Amino acid sequence: MRISVGKLRGLQQISDDTGRFTMIAMDQRGSLQKMLHPENPKAATYVEMEAVKLGVTEALAPHASGYLLDPEYGVGPAVNRFALPGRTGLLVALETSGYEKKGNWRLTTLLEGWSVEKVKKLGASAAKLLVFFNPDAPRDVVDHQVKVVKSVADECRRLDLAFVCEPMSYPVEESEEEFAHHKADAILRTAEVLSPLGIDVLKAEFPGDPKVTPDPEELRKNCDGLTRATKVPWVVLSAGADFDVFRGLVDLACRGGASGFLAGRAIWKDAFQETSLERQLAYIRNQGVKNFQALADLAHTHATPWWDFYGGREKLQDHFDGWYVKY
Repeated sequence: MRISVGKLRGLQQISDDTGRFTMIAMDQRGSLQKMLHPENPKAATYVEMEAVKLGVTEALAPHASGYLLDPEYGVGPAVNRFALPGRTGLLVALETSGYEKKGNWRLTTLLEGWSVEKVKKLGASAAKLLVFFNPDAPRDVVDHQVKVVKSVADECRRLDLAFVCEPMSYPVEESEEEFAHHKADAILRTAEVLSPLGIDVLKAEFPGDPKVTPDPEELRKNCDGLTRATKVPWVVLSAGADFDVFRGLVDLACRGGASGFLAGRAIWKDAFQETSLERQLAYIRNQGVKNFQALADLAHTHATPWWDFYGGREKLQDHFDGWYVKY
C-alpha cells in the first residue's frame, strides 16, 4: 500500500523514532467534568477545565509521542500557553462529547463550528473521531455511522491529514456483563467494517474482557485476530480502566500486533482523588509520569512498528523527480 506524504508526515509526528505510538489522551469533556464535580458535572467551569488540561498537558505531553486534545477547552490554551511541546505530535478531536440517541442506539455528531479543515489549519498532525458502533444495529444506524466516518476520511484525504478513528462498542437490550461475552467479536467486526474507509490508525478497545476470559493467551489471540481484521495499524485505548488492569492489556495488545497505545484516564485519573488542583498536578507529575513510562516501556519492547503495516520503512521511501507538481 502507498501513503501520501502529508499523512506520512503526520504518522511520523505522532509516533516515536522506533515506529511505536506512545500517545496520551486529554480530550475528555463530560467524563472530566464528572471527576471534578461528581455531584454536579455541569458545575465545572471553563476556567477549571482549562486549568486541569493545561496542567496535565505540561506534565505529560513532553514524554508522549502524540497528545490528543479537544478544541473546546484543550488545544487553544495548550498551544497559546506553550504547554504542548513543539516536538510532540498533536491530535485533535472532531466529535461532540456524548452522543445523539436514536431509540437505544447511539449516533455520533461532529462538533458544530469545527472541522477537519480547521484541524489542518491550526497545524495538527492528525484528526481524531470517536464513533459509537454496534455492528448489529439497524441498517440505518450503521449507515449513519459509516457515513460520518467516510465523510471525515474523505476530508482528511483531501487535506492530506492523518486520520485516527476510535470506534466504541456498547450493549443494547443486554447488560454490560452479557455484552462482555461477545464484545471481542463486536470489536473485530467493527474493525472489518470501518478500517477500509480511509482511516490511518485504528484506536481500538481491547478485544476482550479479563473478567470473562481470564486466560491471557486467549486474550492475546483476540489481539492477533484484531491485527488480521484491521486494514491499518492499531493502538489500544484505556476506556478509563484502572492502571494495573490496563498495563496488562497493553502488554497483551502489543504482543498481539498493536503498534502502541493512546490512553488517558488510566494514566492520570487517580490524581482526581485529590481535592485541590495543586495536589492533583503533583500526583500527575510524579505517579502519572511513572504510569506513562511503564506503558511506553511495554510498547517499546513488544509493539509492532506502524510502518510494518506498509512492509517496512524502506517501502515508504517512494519519491520521484517533480512529485510536487501533481501533489
